[in-house]
Amino acid sequence: MEATTMHLHMPDQWQDHINDIMSSPGVTVVVGGIDAGKSTFCALMSNYSLEKDVPSAVVDGDVGQSEIGPPTTIGMGLVNAPIESLSDIEPHSLYFVGSTSPVGHMLACTTGAKLLVEEAQALGRQLIIVDTTGLIRGSVARRLKTHKIELLHARHIIALQRDDEAEHILRFFDMSEDCTVHRLEISPFARPKSQTLRMQRRAAKFREYFRESQSFEIPLSSIATSGTWLRTGRLLEPKYLKFASTCLGVEVIHGEMVGRSVYLVTERDYNRRGTEEIEEEFGTNSVVVVSALRYASLVVGLMDKHLKLLALGIVSSVDFRSKVLRVYTPLRSIMPVKSIRFGALKLRTDGTEIGRIRPGDV
Repeated sequence: MEATTMHLHMPDQWQDHINDIMSSPGVTVVVGGIDAGKSTFCALMSNYSLEKDVPSAVVDGDVGQSEIGPPTTIGMGLVNAPIESLSDIEPHSLYFVGSTSPVGHMLACTTGAKLLVEEAQALGRQLIIVDTTGLIRGSVARRLKTHKIELLHARHIIALQRDDEAEHILRFFDMSEDCTVHRLEISPFARPKSQTLRMQRRAAKFREYFRESQSFEIPLSSIATSGTWLRTGRLLEPKYLKFASTCLGVEVIHGEMVGRSVYLVTERDYNRRGTEEIEEEFGTNSVVVVSALRYASLVVGLMDKHLKLLALGIVSSVDFRSKVLRVYTPLRSIMPVKSIRFGALKLRTDGTEIGRIRPGDV
């Protein structure tokens, strides 16, 4: 076969380790800090797998600087042709995380990676290359990377590191007979990208993704939800909404009893007083009060009956009086949408990030 790596430079050290991986392919997790050359390494290994006739796939777990699929998602693509970058790989499946950072979303990041690796394996791919975020320092990074590597049953770990920055993660796996740790120098061609440039790249990707989108109204009664209190409990009777309105000094337009927690939606922001009476009335110390305005601009994942991601959407509003959710999405039809997963990122339709919420805020 004609060489497929002519447009990408292959450092000699990288070549040796890639040869080793091709001799015993499996799940290969690539870790390293930002601007270490992780995506370039993944692209080179993808091309080399074609030359060696090793069926391969890439799972792009970098939710902030996504190449396979839009930001806020983990993407899986099949390597069927030579590429110059990971963005040349068409997404086969996507998993919605809902954030451009794994911090606060570690379970979603590990779950998504696991499901997409299993899907690639079911499709007969022998080499599954898992790209990861640049989060490499500190205890959060150690927990995330360690548990992800364990969960994926990685056969190889590729570490592109500066000054031993990944050693606090790698040393746990050095004694494993089932996993080989490959320590590599970062790419000599890696160039730092500013935070501003990273945000501009994300905005451009979002803008392209939503370029041909349209607005839909989805009846709340027709969907299940995740990542929100909405539609997860038992509706409160009107008399309790009236009682809560009096306590809070603002109209409560929706309420649910979720386990032992009370979830209330107000028409506008309230002054953070009055929850004590509500706690006493319902015998709970957990009262969650959310302004309906807080849902606006949230990025959501629209999912089918198999809980597979169909597309992203941006919430225009949730109308609790009409009981509909208005969403802006590239989907042509909302008929297949059975579930909606709410994310943490807020986004304008032109791709500009305008804020984020904490898990549990809505």
